[in-house]
Amino acid sequence: MSPRRNLLVILPNGLRSDAVADEQVWPLQTPNLCQLAARGLRLVCTSACPADRGGMVSLLTGLHARQHGFFIDSDRACVTDGLPTWLSDAGYRVGAVGCLGSLAHQVCDSVIVESASELNLVNCAYWKFVRSKGLGPAIMQQRKARNRSGPFDPDRLLLEVDDDVDGFITNEAIKMIDRMPTDQPWALIVLLNGPGNDLPPPAMFESVLDPADLQQGFTPPDLTQIDALAEPSYPRIMLQRLDPYHIGRIRADYLGRVALIDQAVGRLVSQVNNRPDRDHTWTVFSSDRGHLLGEHGLIGRRSFLAGAVEVPLMIAPPAIGPSPSQRDDEGLFSTVDVAATIGALGAADIPPGVVGRSLMSIWRSEPVMPLPPGGLLSEFNDRLMLETERYKIVFNRARCRCIGLYDLLQDPDERQNLVETAVGRNVIDSLRWRVADALIPLRAPGIAV
Repeated sequence: MSPRRNLLVILPNGLRSDAVADEQVWPLQTPNLCQLAARGLRLVCTSACPADRGGMVSLLTGLHARQHGFFIDSDRACVTDGLPTWLSDAGYRVGAVGCLGSLAHQVCDSVIVESASELNLVNCAYWKFVRSKGLGPAIMQQRKARNRSGPFDPDRLLLEVDDDVDGFITNEAIKMIDRMPTDQPWALIVLLNGPGNDLPPPAMFESVLDPADLQQGFTPPDLTQIDALAEPSYPRIMLQRLDPYHIGRIRADYLGRVALIDQAVGRLVSQVNNRPDRDHTWTVFSSDRGHLLGEHGLIGRRSFLAGAVEVPLMIAPPAIGPSPSQRDDEGLFSTVDVAATIGALGAADIPPGVVGRSLMSIWRSEPVMPLPPGGLLSEFNDRLMLETERYKIVFNRARCRCIGLYDLLQDPDERQNLVETAVGRNVIDSLRWRVADALIPLRAPGIAV
């Protein structure tokens, strides 16, 4: 009888799908991620919640924001069940390193690291580490600058990789890989701060790309359309001051951190390959949400534009292992499908109420369980988006009105908002029924449909 699969699950925060070099959008090489994608299944998922806490909770629970309660960054809803619990119940030794947040109580072997937005770091292992090296005041000052101005004017410490938060998480994850048993199936969940943390990269990755080569395609924000496109995380005056030079710098910082994540993936996979059970250890890589890098003149995460919601999903077998019958699929997939897919890999029981679907049938070239009625949902604050095979429609729930409609077939760059057009009004009327079909199974007390 074949051994149970071990699972290495790597989940950086805020990594947009096209930042992986296989999409050939940015002039960045990501050899380790491309190698992972080439030997397994590579999909693109839509974020169920493009906000910090909500996105990662959806990724680890298979639930939408209105089910788990994390609608905005400041929410402190309690999540009692999720992927770590499912795998533990299935007999796995589960470890986790990084930004576990509200799911920390589900893991008995963990190294907890707070996200880059946190200033209360009492229980943060990374904070204890940098204080021991005399870097505490500098790191705190950098986080305060990050919370004040995000990526627009970061405090550049030029840290060594091992002193950076993601370098620390990677090193701790490598140690935990070595501690994993050989007589029991194990799963290690590595939650990196990721490129969406709005911090500049460490010194080694500071000049991976020349900002001057990343200035193309910037257009100033259209403030008359900004409500339909995004909810800015920073004062709008910062967006008005953006120019090609600053966009090039912000993109270079973001992609520098993507290169750091790529290196981390290579190191983690290499460490797994040193273990005797490497031939039945699978790797899953995904992210909770994307990040805007100047599309429509916008920077940030709270948006339903493609750059903010499209994230990669890679499912890779061992280096010497089975190959998928099908390596990609252009269907509609959500980040709520990721937990269910990992659960299926580990033969775990998925609890009732989880709306995510296992995508492993694609591996075997078999039909995927149909989408819930309506289409793909994404939601944060009072914004709700439904994506269908052709359209993307955005509603403001508080005002009970449609604020965005894009024809993804005719307008893939989402430049023309059809809300105020005659054609758009007809499409909105037809899509309202699909929105209702998607929402009714997710009704929760106190949240208006």
